[in-house]
Amino acid sequence: MNESYQLHKEKIEQTKVYLKESGIDCYIIRTKEGSDPCMPLLFGLSIVGDALIMITPDTCIAVTSSIDAQDVVESGLFDEVITYRSHDMTSKVRMLLDRFTPEMIALNFSETNHLADGLTVGSYRSLLKMLGQRYENRICSSEKFLQRLRSIKSPQEVSYIQKAIDITLEIYDEVFAQLKKGMSEIEIGNLFVEGMIKRNVVNGITGSLTPPIVMRHNIAHRPPGESRIREGDYLIFDFSVEYMGYNSDIARTCYVLKEGETRASDSMQRAFETICEAVDKAMEVLVPGSTGQEVDHAARQHILDAGYQNIFHAVGHQVGRAVHDGGVILAPPNKKYGSDALGRIEEGMVFAIEPTILYEEGPAIISEDNALVTRDGALFLSKRQKSLFLIH
Repeated sequence: MNESYQLHKEKIEQTKVYLKESGIDCYIIRTKEGSDPCMPLLFGLSIVGDALIMITPDTCIAVTSSIDAQDVVESGLFDEVITYRSHDMTSKVRMLLDRFTPEMIALNFSETNHLADGLTVGSYRSLLKMLGQRYENRICSSEKFLQRLRSIKSPQEVSYIQKAIDITLEIYDEVFAQLKKGMSEIEIGNLFVEGMIKRNVVNGITGSLTPPIVMRHNIAHRPPGESRIREGDYLIFDFSVEYMGYNSDIARTCYVLKEGETRASDSMQRAFETICEAVDKAMEVLVPGSTGQEVDHAARQHILDAGYQNIFHAVGHQVGRAVHDGGVILAPPNKKYGSDALGRIEEGMVFAIEPTILYEEGPAIISEDNALVTRDGALFLSKRQKSLFLIH
């Protein structure tokens, strides 16, 4: 097998396991010009023509045009590659179906999850005609196992996320060594861009060489502005790096020392320590079998018990091919987060943990780190921020 497709081989093997566990006989992906959002995750192939891929609990087969056949074969991902001519794709697909006679066929359509909704209306109708009357009433949505497939990272995926995290922390260290009073948010943001250029990576949120979120007050998801840091300020960064299609998501808080100060103000220090304790509370509950709601409650309640106002966002979210990777979320079970907050934590999921204290006036703390769920509990992939970074 082509070594560059090792990650995709791992994901295909995961798919086979999940199909067997779900009682689904086969999973069919129909794609044109790589249109389906599951293609980069599962196959990493640039398929130009109309193609159909079938995965069963035991095999993976591609039906492609002659234009794509060579690349598909050379990837080594498929047990069989069937090439069709312009007029006989339907007959090839039906022969394949009759060989396996599946009772349940999963397709990529979903009313709630765009990542599992890869079929356009036209492609869906065309695929039903291709399946024919024998199979068109045997279909179900791939949503549940496809989301699980995206959420539970393979060893290669974890290694890519770890590399993204390592690069992110290197750039943070490099930037922090240059911070000083009087610098503008834009000047600081450009230091991050220089760090990305040096390492040939991009911002995971935008996919380009854009600065991270840099906030001196005016807390919001926004680009850096002209505002300059002054004594007594706090400074918040929220930064992501993409590596091989996988992302980090790490935030840090700094404090600008006043003349004669050697440590942050008491209010900032207390807020920071409360956030660190809240992260610890979340990590204790971030174990296989817990729900996202339970993890969120552990951290959220600690902040409330310390006398701070309620967090207005989730305590954490998954990280992977996207900075906010969907699936189980560490959040309260309200309308905004829906059933994702009730999802079960599983081994192999990677989360950004970010309980916060944010006030328009007064202390503001974001300390966000990334953690992997293992069989025995959660493990930090990033080196935690254990103290406020002080700008002299």
